[in-house]
Amino acid sequence: MIYFHLSTRHDEHVEREHYRTTRDPLTKLFSYNYERWKAEHFPEHYWTKENVAEHFYQELVESYYRTSTFVFTDDPAIMKRFLTTDEMKLGLLPKDLVSNVEIKLHAVARNRGSWRAYMQFEPNTSEQMRGGLDGMFDLREGANVVVRLVTEAKTEEERIERCEKATAMMFDGEQVERMKAYKVKLVLDDGREWDFGDKMREQQRMTCR
Repeated sequence: MIYFHLSTRHDEHVEREHYRTTRDPLTKLFSYNYERWKAEHFPEHYWTKENVAEHFYQELVESYYRTSTFVFTDDPAIMKRFLTTDEMKLGLLPKDLVSNVEIKLHAVARNRGSWRAYMQFEPNTSEQMRGGLDGMFDLREGANVVVRLVTEAKTEEERIERCEKATAMMFDGEQVERMKAYKVKLVLDDGREWDFGDKMREQQRMTCR
């Protein structure tokens, strides 16, 4: 119980900034330094190996990965790097322990061709939608995965249309087979949610109504 209390984070956001450089307090220059990174992310004294017993630190780190919920954007490279990097220097890969993740996917993206075009949304491609989920397949079997779909819709009709187009691309036959190893829930940006496992068991087509 004590490990859960000290280590669990319910919304541990892992974004590109997670790996950015930090500022050296002496030189005032920015560079990547593991000790500075760890001090920023885990400032409490018990996250420093030298301050606690070895077995306590090991259990603390394992509990952090097992019980926290890690939140990712639709950049599979970030998720893959996090899951396959031994950040805590204990010989542990997060992918073998992490049990709860959320992936924020966008059904549409802004056109970056020009400022005028930027104000318009374009549907993401099937490769982009499926690719946004690639990182989850590094997780251990049975992990809980929440897919939060952002539609940027202004009307209910538009939301349903974008949702159904996106899910049709994300949940094709091959992808469904791979997802059966996990407990997947789809959450729409208006709060509605579906248990994807139920849909697979009932062999139903995914709808957003």
